[in-house]
Amino acid sequence: MLRSMPLLKGLQARTLELLAQEATRLRYEREEIVFRRGSVPTGLFFVLEGSIKLLALEPDGREKVIELFTEKRFFGEIGVFRLSRYRAWTQAVRSTELLHVPSDALRQAVREDHELSLRMLSEVSGRVQALIESISQTAPLLAYKRVAAYLIEQDGIGDVQPGWVHLAAPKYTIASMLNMSSEALSRALRKLRDAGMIEGGGRTIRILDYKGLSALLNT
Repeated sequence: MLRSMPLLKGLQARTLELLAQEATRLRYEREEIVFRRGSVPTGLFFVLEGSIKLLALEPDGREKVIELFTEKRFFGEIGVFRLSRYRAWTQAVRSTELLHVPSDALRQAVREDHELSLRMLSEVSGRVQALIESISQTAPLLAYKRVAAYLIEQDGIGDVQPGWVHLAAPKYTIASMLNMSSEALSRALRKLRDAGMIEGGGRTIRILDYKGLSALLNT
């Protein structure tokens, strides 16, 4: 299972042995907490099946979805390397299976395998960049433009073909991540459908006019 994770593909056998030595499979049901805000990090989590949402509190006390971790992605590394308690928490979007690698094993593998260190640095840097772009997009843009940007970002991700988007979580979760209400998300999707840019009303959406969606972001 570790060998199938994109982060770990092609790494030396010694590294995989270190990570697998005390790794355990964990199962979480919908809305079940994986780790809580203020808890001590225990290790790195790989998503085998399902999806996990990373949550934080907004100033008014509401929950805010920061990021979604879908199959074959990992999370929990910040606390492991910073040796600090978590400042956010994670929750299963639906029935989800994880692979947990203990902190000591992960740190030892990173010390020994520089390739793993570079891969983790690249992945985390990419997440920071994505969050910066997300903040810059969601603050000033109209709702339908935020949704257009999100659909472009998610195009072809996972097991779907290019030109298709499968929402990794219910619409209210996606809406929270895009800093809007569920009603605003539904209106934005309807606006894009009426404009002939997308089709589909459930969790699977087909992009009909990619250039049109992209043009929205420049108007």
